[in-house]
Amino acid sequence: MERDELECFLILAEELHFGRTAVRMRLSRARVSQLVQRLERRLGAPLFERTSRNVRLTELGAGFREEVEPHHRAIERALARTAAASVGPSASAS
Repeated sequence: MERDELECFLILAEELHFGRTAVRMRLSRARVSQLVQRLERRLGAPLFERTSRNVRLTELGAGFREEVEPHHRAIERALARTAAASVGPSASAS
């Protein structure tokens, strides 16, 4: 799974709107749709129910979000901590 697919999924699961997801990710709506479709193909099932006026998580999508969101947050925290430590005083002593 690609990081951009996961981030797109999690933002869309929060926003439930392709346009707002696109703005947050600085992507086009078409690219957001492509990322979601690619992830759904990879998993073999739809994660969202889409109509022209509504987007909502499927049961599978809700379960997937519940499973991956805590891990994604932990990875983001680890990346931030490591980046902050790399600019600290001990990092330049190497």
